[in-house]
Amino acid sequence: MRDRSERRQSRRYPIQVPLQLSPKAPTGKAMWVGWTRHLSEGGAGVELPLRLPAHTPLQVHLRTDRGFIEAEAEVVWTKESLLPGEGILHGVAFTHIALDQLQALWNLLVSKGLFRPAGLRLPFELAVTCRLKGQSGPPLQGQTRDISRGGALLRLPQVVPPGTALELTLHTRIDSLTAEGTVIWVAPPEGRTLGEPILHGLRFTPLGWASSLLLAFVLAEPS
Repeated sequence: MRDRSERRQSRRYPIQVPLQLSPKAPTGKAMWVGWTRHLSEGGAGVELPLRLPAHTPLQVHLRTDRGFIEAEAEVVWTKESLLPGEGILHGVAFTHIALDQLQALWNLLVSKGLFRPAGLRLPFELAVTCRLKGQSGPPLQGQTRDISRGGALLRLPQVVPPGTALELTLHTRIDSLTAEGTVIWVAPPEGRTLGEPILHGLRFTPLGWASSLLLAFVLAEPS
């Protein structure tokens, strides 16, 4: 690994993925979950539900669209979020990362950092119930195909036009997660298979911290 002065100069990429953190000490049983704000080859800016002391040694597990990336790290700074009720920001520097894990991190930064400067879409299937916002009628039962902090790819039984506002309930193993969002695209007719669910791209109305944290818990847990 590079020394700290070199790591501070690493380019930061605004990639948001869920992560698990745990104490590096063998007897440590605590586990914290949050989201990255940015990633670099030398570390990450992360959003957590509590403040960790500076120099806390950590085991880090980043959930990506190709699996988990593991590293050892330590906390180098903390600061409060500018928004009340949001997570606490931490700067985390990698202290050791195996060569194959470093290669996976480089691949992530190169393939996603320049072209997807937002929530990384993670393959993840959850049952979802959708209602047209402000309208009565039976809900649509569907399933996610992938999820990010900013939205989801939905499989629904009928076309919901782009621009439609939806109220969603994501049925996770922990609890139901309620959210709102807007359909931004629908698979064109020529891309559909008769009788199969129809793909919809949905952008979340920004999730509150409690909902974001629950989503991180669900996505960051190893299978």
